[in-house]
Amino acid sequence: METMDRLDRKQLMQRAQERTGLSDFGELPFEEALEMLIFSLERDARLDAPRRAGTAEMFTGALVKNLRLVDDRKRYPGIAEEVVAEPIFILGLPRTGSTNLHGLMAQCEGIRAPRRWEMALPSPPPEAATYETDPRIAQIHGTEVAAASEELKQKHPISADRPEQCFGLNDYMFMNWSLLAPYELPTYRDWLLTADHRPSYEAHKRALQHLQFRHPGRWVLKYPKHSFTLDALLAVYPDARIIWTHRDPTRIIPSSISLIETFRKATPGFDRKLLGREWASYEELGMRRGLDMRDNLMKPENVIDIHYADVMKDPVAAIERAYNHFGVSLSAESKARVLRFLAENAKDKHGVHTYSAEEFGLSEAMLRTLFKDYIERFGVA
Repeated sequence: METMDRLDRKQLMQRAQERTGLSDFGELPFEEALEMLIFSLERDARLDAPRRAGTAEMFTGALVKNLRLVDDRKRYPGIAEEVVAEPIFILGLPRTGSTNLHGLMAQCEGIRAPRRWEMALPSPPPEAATYETDPRIAQIHGTEVAAASEELKQKHPISADRPEQCFGLNDYMFMNWSLLAPYELPTYRDWLLTADHRPSYEAHKRALQHLQFRHPGRWVLKYPKHSFTLDALLAVYPDARIIWTHRDPTRIIPSSISLIETFRKATPGFDRKLLGREWASYEELGMRRGLDMRDNLMKPENVIDIHYADVMKDPVAAIERAYNHFGVSLSAESKARVLRFLAENAKDKHGVHTYSAEEFGLSEAMLRTLFKDYIERFGVA
């Protein structure tokens, strides 16, 4: 593949078109976001040639996905008629046990949670009859999962067929908070904070329509950064139900920074203490934005708070309380599936994740001050 001296939106789009033989990217606007992302990458991220090439390939893959989703929507008109009813979103601060909670809730009958493989390779729409044996599972195991380091797997479970964060549904819109993890992108971050995210959530919803077309179910979705854009989420999903997860910030913030360090430490001039201060402030901002929107936009009955300690103490009771709050009853079979999932996905199976606030230039006292209002409101100290 031809290398790029600088990332270029038009060249990336042309590559995707040549790779697929398709030309229609659809009407949802992504060009401004991609231009801003490229500008920030070239200005802020200190890309070397190999990393620029890898980034170009990642973006080309996202554009390929867009082309194929648009084409599938033409091939299968019924996709656009699919109703996404009362989806459940898990959000809140990161490292609050939301990944575990999401995995547990996904075991229940009638529930759909997006897997890594179907978000990465959604075309053609997956089918219920072959969902567990689809050859795309092995394909993603052999690429994305195989490429993940043991250090990353120790900090966050990686599997092609495990429920995964839903930013992979609409990554081709290039309004992706997760890109702030591997790259230092202050210009892009500041743009994301003021941009209109509704088109990105429209793409998110279209992806759910696509995935449920031949494999229906009620969606349970997870991504902590939905708290930054809860207003846009609710504009597209007015009947959304929200699970807000909670844990002591003095534990979760160092854990989150340690995870981000896994991606960032290869960056020239990396400073872990600078990252610590930056990321703690960033997470506090997202928490505050999310709670402000929750208080002003949501009906209390459409949201429930779930604490990390409760999930760890009695996982079945915790998810049953969440589902019951939204009018869903758990069958005996669902509870049995949850227990099997727990047995097969033991905590620390890839090793113990160790971290401290001090190694990132922070302290417990600093974090308690920064998150004082949150700690008092939810009793998480």
